[in-house]
Amino acid sequence: MLQCRMKVKNTVAIVLVLTLTGCANDAPPEMTIMELMVSQVVPATDTIWGIEDPQTDEEWQVFVDAADVTIAAFKQAKIGGSGPNDSTWAADPKWQIYSDQVIAAAESAKSAVAARDVEAMWDAGGELYTPCEQCHIDFNPGVQSDQ
Repeated sequence: MLQCRMKVKNTVAIVLVLTLTGCANDAPPEMTIMELMVSQVVPATDTIWGIEDPQTDEEWQVFVDAADVTIAAFKQAKIGGSGPNDSTWAADPKWQIYSDQVIAAAESAKSAVAARDVEAMWDAGGELYTPCEQCHIDFNPGVQSDQ
């Protein structure tokens, strides 16, 4: 869990730097959507899905950070990236819907953290899983989840 916390904290720092420098606003980033998914989304969503029984504010904060990373990454994904398919994906209405669903699920996770409700976190994780899996099926079947 400690290694996961460090990845999430590092990812939060990267997202904040991108946001503060304007790279996460309206222009596609220098990275591809795939790089965004691997470097930010996978560690953040794995953290959300891996909730066990946090007790302290610090342990709960890890999940807020993961949700924030997920939200920022999908706001960026809605714009696109530098990959060969990224602008086509971002222009597809289904891509936008899946991105909005992931953002909403991450917001649900933040609400669950505020309530210190592990069951609600599990629900948010389920809410998050569906658009992720469907997006993989529609846009990149080679990365379907093994779960």
